[in-house]
Amino acid sequence: MTASTAIVTTTVNTPHFLAGYLEQFAERSHGEVSFVVVGDKRSPPDTREWLSKQEWGDAAWTYLDVQDQERWHERFPALDRLLPWNTIQRRNLGYVCAAEQGAQTIITIDDDNFVTGDDFLAGHGIVGQRLTVDCVGSDDGWANVCAVLETDGGPVVHRGFPLSRRHSRARWQTVSRTGRIAVNAGFWLGEPDVDAVSRIANPTQVLGVAPGTTTPLGLAKGTWCPFNSQNTAFAVDLLPAAYLVVMGAEYRGMRIDRYDDIWMSYFVRAIADHLDDLVVYGRPLVHQERNAHDLLGNLRGELPGMILTDSLVEVLRDVRFGSTTYAECYRELIDALGVAFTRTGTADVDRRFWCDVLNSMALWADLCAQVLPAT
Repeated sequence: MTASTAIVTTTVNTPHFLAGYLEQFAERSHGEVSFVVVGDKRSPPDTREWLSKQEWGDAAWTYLDVQDQERWHERFPALDRLLPWNTIQRRNLGYVCAAEQGAQTIITIDDDNFVTGDDFLAGHGIVGQRLTVDCVGSDDGWANVCAVLETDGGPVVHRGFPLSRRHSRARWQTVSRTGRIAVNAGFWLGEPDVDAVSRIANPTQVLGVAPGTTTPLGLAKGTWCPFNSQNTAFAVDLLPAAYLVVMGAEYRGMRIDRYDDIWMSYFVRAIADHLDDLVVYGRPLVHQERNAHDLLGNLRGELPGMILTDSLVEVLRDVRFGSTTYAECYRELIDALGVAFTRTGTADVDRRFWCDVLNSMALWADLCAQVLPAT
């Protein structure tokens, strides 16, 4: 029987963290779930052997090693341009594999996400359901949802939140919205997902969601906040818009990093608002025990994204969609951004940068059309 839910992760380590998921699923008799683990050229050679020795119960698993992925490259030669080796963006291939296997919901996790005592699959089981949820709206169209988290230090601002809106004092209002849950972006305990500047200035741990906060928490139509690719679930028809933009391109003497999922989230957000779908922030189903990071290296990679994001989101807000699916709307978005970033007055360096990004997005859309013709 095809599993309706797939959990996708990338790792360059032996994925010991998955043992906790398997233990919890066995205890709670969760069966119809599959795992897609995407390796890379730096992955330990014993990864498949370790996976084969685990107690999977009714769960299925797929490990994509280098040879497996090269076969995908033979099927879809555009992958050579889309997905460089030794990058987290190879997770995109895991999404495609899960979709081709028949998954209706894809959950994406990092290899430092450990399950808590909460029911992981049940928490993400709201994806695809039509629900009425509390939503936050703000006067300026921005809401840092991490403001509802309790920490052992200062306040937390979500990675990728526009710098120009970071200190906004716009008033929040709570409204109810009814719609299909297209994305459940779960919060996290332990290490929050913040940028390097925040981590250097305010090293803090997330203890939970503030009392009185209802989860899942949505956003009013037209109010935005980014989400990321850890502890996040999305409906499979979002696949064309779920592309983690390949990083590493040069911009004004810097190489961009850590905005792959952030820009994806803004693209999804713009389309979801048009389609009246809901992107919600769910309870913290994982504890992040962050892998070792070079914070100054993170900062160098994030600076181009910080510079570019403020203008990107303003352009996104002006995009007008006429289609009714994520696949069609993603094509419209690519075209609209292409017009915006090639208009008179755009600096050559910005034009070249965005043309490369949009070309990769178009290649991804072509790939999704071949894998999921109905999306």
